[in-house]
Amino acid sequence: MPKDRSYEFTGRKKHDFGKGSRWCKRCGDFTAVIQKYDLMLCRRCFREVAVSLGFRKNMWYYASN
Repeated sequence: MPKDRSYEFTGRKKHDFGKGSRWCKRCGDFTAVIQKYDLMLCRRCFREVAVSLGFRKNMWYYASN
């Protein structure tokens, strides 16, 4: 469970849009957050849990060669 990321707790300025307005719900990182399909995971956490979420690598390139 990520630490409490409320603005009152961290002392951060509240951002309405941009990189600082959203964070990874798994680790709390503010960089490279994937928002598609309402994931809200950073790219590192996504790579760790993608298979369990049902994602898989697209193998079309390898199949055609």
